[in-house]
Amino acid sequence: MSENPKAIPNKVVDLLVSEVLRKNNVNIDSAKSNLNDEQKKAIKDLVEELKTQVDSFVNQSPDKKE
Repeated sequence: MSENPKAIPNKVVDLLVSEVLRKNNVNIDSAKSNLNDEQKKAIKDLVEELKTQVDSFVNQSPDKKE
């Protein structure tokens, strides 16, 4: 396992997204082609916001995590 703390959240996100798509029988390639530019931007913005939140959580001191 990698010692990079950012690698763990990325793996968790990949796993969760993949599982949700699989359970809903979503073909990733066809879903990508059906998104318009506004939807793509919204998804990118959401991913960046989630990344910021995860990084903030990971970098917290251990006594503040509950």
